[in-house]
Amino acid sequence: MSEDIRARPNYANHLGVDVMLSLHTNGSVNPGIRGTEVYHHRNKPEDKALGDSILCGMKEIIRAQPGYEAFPVRTGSVADGHGENRIGKMPSVIVETAYHSNPEDVAALQDPVFRSASMKGVEKGYRLWATGKTCEPLALQPLPDIEVPLQTSRDVNVTFAGNPQFPVVLEVGVADCDRPGVCTPLKTTFNDPSAPVMFGASCSSTRPGTVRWKVLIRDEDGVAAAPVEFTQACVRS
Repeated sequence: MSEDIRARPNYANHLGVDVMLSLHTNGSVNPGIRGTEVYHHRNKPEDKALGDSILCGMKEIIRAQPGYEAFPVRTGSVADGHGENRIGKMPSVIVETAYHSNPEDVAALQDPVFRSASMKGVEKGYRLWATGKTCEPLALQPLPDIEVPLQTSRDVNVTFAGNPQFPVVLEVGVADCDRPGVCTPLKTTFNDPSAPVMFGASCSSTRPGTVRWKVLIRDEDGVAAAPVEFTQACVRS
């Protein structure tokens, strides 16, 4: 066991790799302990930022999957003394995906949805750390109420915080409409991360009216921002 622990980081040192991520499942004599954890070495505190980013990415994507909304994910990387992290000369962390000694975690580990989400989270957390970006929740910025002259339209820009995986889907639903059946929801896919996310708010009617829109975005990994609402008034020019 100890030889194996030494062999892996020594081989990584030999190859001169930039980062070492050890992917494990965890175990405990207490079957009640469960969840996702990441460890860095206590003598390499600079590696904590990598561990924290990976946990953030895993938490976001795992909890976006139906049935895993409350899956326990530790909030920060834990300082410990694992040999893999100590011997590796590069930034090194151990990712403990879940506990193979806990029945609920075992069921998750056997589920391809959970396995895919957890590894996508590892990749996202590493990518954000490697590119100097901060892992933060996907969140829509508030949208102001607008007025649109009758039989015209105007663009509505949707801005957000976070790092969604493109393509993203923009959904504009009807929260309230003063003339039911007249207000039409829409769904649009955006593939280009550099292009603005926007939609057209139109007033095709000849009569003034108002609609309350509910807007949300969902990314390719299933991560969705909490919806925001705004009011559109169709007015005479």
